[in-house]
Amino acid sequence: MIEDLWKKMKPDPVAEGYSFIKVGLPEPNTETMSRCRELCAQNLCGAYGLTWGCPPGVGTAEECLAVIAGFSKAALIAKKYDEIDINDRDLLERLGIEHREVCRKFGNALRREGFRVLPMADGGCKYCVKCTYPDSPCRFPDQRVPSISCFGILMDGYLKSQNIEFGFSKDSMTLYGLILYDEP
Repeated sequence: MIEDLWKKMKPDPVAEGYSFIKVGLPEPNTETMSRCRELCAQNLCGAYGLTWGCPPGVGTAEECLAVIAGFSKAALIAKKYDEIDINDRDLLERLGIEHREVCRKFGNALRREGFRVLPMADGGCKYCVKCTYPDSPCRFPDQRVPSISCFGILMDGYLKSQNIEFGFSKDSMTLYGLILYDEP
């Protein structure tokens, strides 16, 4: 059924070039969570401590592990970009925002069909121009696309466990969105 909903979304221009695959559930643990939280605290993406979609706003390590454990299925949406300058921060930011929008739109389509869903992607949520964190609750919790890392999922290891190649090169990259869901 989820495949049918993806097929309906495929004609949307924002989904152009994306692939879809059902995958096994990620199995983060306290070790991967610790590593991910260390990486998040380095704040290389600039979102740490600034949004409800990244630590610490997204929840404690224990809360995030419990959220992941509460889902029964997973799907991956991905898009490969060739012949790009992976050092161009503005380009990467723009592509990341577009990628999160695809994850968000697919999550919304699933919700409309009665799915319980958690769409995740790289980096902070960036739905709002200015996040309300930490002063007020998230204004749009159903639009939030939190960081995959804040849930203790190391994508290189996770993708390897799913027999999917993960890697960047000097002129290409692939952006991955992870959609956790329960069918209606």
